[in-house]
Amino acid sequence: MRSGGTVLASYSSRSRVMLRGEVVEVSWGSLCVAMSRVEFVGFAGMLVDAFGCSARCGELAKCPCGRVSRCAMGEVSLSHNHLTLWFSPDEFEEFGRLVIAARRKLADLAPPSPLGVPWKPGEEVFGAN
Repeated sequence: MRSGGTVLASYSSRSRVMLRGEVVEVSWGSLCVAMSRVEFVGFAGMLVDAFGCSARCGELAKCPCGRVSRCAMGEVSLSHNHLTLWFSPDEFEEFGRLVIAARRKLADLAPPSPLGVPWKPGEEVFGAN
C-alpha cells in the first residue's frame, strides 16, 4: 500500500479504510478497492441498509454501485461494480462495522475544496513572460 493519507477506520494494517486525497481505499485482507468519496458514501449507506433489513435471505440492500444479499445458508454476498465478495455472517458484520465507522469519520472531516487545490500566496501559476 502507498504511504500517506488519513486512516478513517482500521482493525489492522490489512483491514482498514483510508482517505487519500479524493479517493477512499477499502482494504480487506489482500483486497483493496478504491472509490470516490461520493461512491464510498453510497456504498456505506448500502451496508447500513443491509444491517437494518430484517430479511433472512434474498436481497438486503442495493445502491448504484452494488448490492448485498444473503443466501439461505446465511452467507452474505456483497457486489461492488464487477467485484463480488462472499462473507460469513460474522465476517460481514465486522466488514460492515469497519466501513460504517469510516463513513462517520469521513463526515467529520472538512469537505474538499469545490474548485480543487486552494491557492496559497507566493505560489506562481504563470511564468514571468
